[in-house]
Amino acid sequence: MSVNFNPYENYRIRVFENSGELRNYKKDVVVDNRRERVVLLIGQVAPDKFAIGYDIFFADGRRAGRLPSLEFGYFVREREAKLYFLGYIKQNRSRFLPSTIEAVDDLIRTIIQPGLF
Repeated sequence: MSVNFNPYENYRIRVFENSGELRNYKKDVVVDNRRERVVLLIGQVAPDKFAIGYDIFFADGRRAGRLPSLEFGYFVREREAKLYFLGYIKQNRSRFLPSTIEAVDDLIRTIIQPGLF
């Protein structure tokens, strides 16, 4: 089944600011296998303002990346930034290996399931 929208789009606050690229960010590895590597970069701009970027090595040899920036909006919580990014990957699933989409699905389930204790 093809997803042509990001179910977590509503988490993004579309106030576009020219913050420049953030150099202080953390890396969150989504997938890292022999063929494909997807890394989410999250920069915290304020206590309730997170910007995202990414570093992706595709299985076909292409690479895509950008540093976190407020240029494309921001998120109030780090969790929301992660879910948005994972939803974006699923929205563009044809560009990724099936194993990457499977790992993204597992990660989404882990993030949205509340802990038992």
